[in-house]
Amino acid sequence: MERITIKDVARLAEVSVATVSYIVNGIHEDRYTPDTKRKVLQIVNLYNYQPSRLAQSFALSKSRNVIILTEKHGSILQKAESYDFLRLFCKTFERLGYSPIIQTSSENTRADMADAILCVGMEEEKFRRFAQENFVPLISVDAKINDELFFQIYQDFGYVLGEGEKRFGKDNFTLVLVDMYNATLKNEIKELAKNIVFVDGNDLSGLPKGNIVTVHSSLKDVYGLGEAEMLYVPANTQSRLDAILDCFNKATERVQGTVHTVRVK
Repeated sequence: MERITIKDVARLAEVSVATVSYIVNGIHEDRYTPDTKRKVLQIVNLYNYQPSRLAQSFALSKSRNVIILTEKHGSILQKAESYDFLRLFCKTFERLGYSPIIQTSSENTRADMADAILCVGMEEEKFRRFAQENFVPLISVDAKINDELFFQIYQDFGYVLGEGEKRFGKDNFTLVLVDMYNATLKNEIKELAKNIVFVDGNDLSGLPKGNIVTVHSSLKDVYGLGEAEMLYVPANTQSRLDAILDCFNKATERVQGTVHTVRVK
C-alpha cells in the first residue's frame, strides 16, 4: 500500500484536513471533541500515518517569514489597490522583524517555509485548497470564508453604508467598489447595499452619477469628485493593519478561544 497522506486520514475519519493536522500536532484542542480525536488517532495508528518532517518543523519552529498570496489582477484598479495594501503591510511587518514574501496564487498550492500565509482577496474554493496542502496557519484578508477555523479580516461594510447614510441620507448614494474575487463577501455586501456597482475592468465610462461612497483610494482618485459628492471611507487604515497583526500573532502562537472573524471599521 502506498504511504497514507493527511488527506486519506481526513477522508477516512470524515473530518477536515485542518482537524487532522490539529490533532496530530496536539494543538487547538477546543476545536474538536474527544471522540473525534480518538477516531483520528485510531486511523493514524491503523495505517501508520506519520506527518512529514517539514510539517512537524512548522509546528515547532519559526522562520520569521510571512507569505502574502495575491491574485494575478486583470485591471489597473485592482493592481493599484493591491499595491497600496502590500506597501503598508510590508512596511509594518518588516519593522517587526519579519520578511514578507509576495507570491501570486496559482495551481501549485504548496507554500512552504513561513510562519503563516496571508491570502488576500482569495475566493473560497482556492483558499480551501491551500488549507488542505499547508501545515502553517492560513489567514484570509479581504475575503469571507465560511469556516470559523480560519482567521479572516475584512472591512465592515455595514459601518461604511452607515457613514454614507449620515452624509447623503438613506438610499441617496451608490456604493462603488473595485471588483473582488471572493463571491462570499461580494454577496454579503450586495445584501447590505441597495445601490452598488462593482468596477470589473479598466473602462470607467459606465460609472454612476450622483453621490458616491467608496473604500478604495484608486476610485477616489479617478472620479475627481469633490467632497460634496463623494465619501471616502478608507480600507487601508492603521486599524486594519493592527487587526491583521493581532490575528497573525494569535494564529502563529496557537491562541485558543478567540474570535476568528474580524470586521474592521
